[in-house]
Amino acid sequence: MSDAPFSTADAAENAFYRAFAGTDLTAMARVWHDGDEARCIHPGGGLLSGAGAVLDSWRQIFAGAAAPTVRHRLLHRTGAGGLSIHLVEEQIGPGDDPERGLTRILATNVYRQTTDGWRMVLHHATLPLVESQEESPAPTSRAPTSGNRLH
Repeated sequence: MSDAPFSTADAAENAFYRAFAGTDLTAMARVWHDGDEARCIHPGGGLLSGAGAVLDSWRQIFAGAAAPTVRHRLLHRTGAGGLSIHLVEEQIGPGDDPERGLTRILATNVYRQTTDGWRMVLHHATLPLVESQEESPAPTSRAPTSGNRLH
């Protein structure tokens, strides 16, 4: 992968998901803003502040992990003043069988335009509320999913 700066927020986002799918910490580090401004919240996790803490979390996630299936779909984009905010649906599961067991995750990704191109400054991912298998399928009946940490 090139060390060239990302010319758009979309290019940075695509690089983020390639790094995630490839469990590539070096590529992941190229996407993130290198400083105290970086923030990350993984599903079920607490707030991580600063590039060091954020990249350490990805190091732990990638350690010994097989490359997962990672799909993403942009739901909404807005931006102004050198910021781009993306609301994304992620589908993440085991890499050995991409059609089995994909978990839906909603994420907010924020990118800042810097002198080194577009960089991620925030990734906040959460498991959405889903209907409980034990309850009747009433449209308003919602329960949290299990705390399965995929990232």
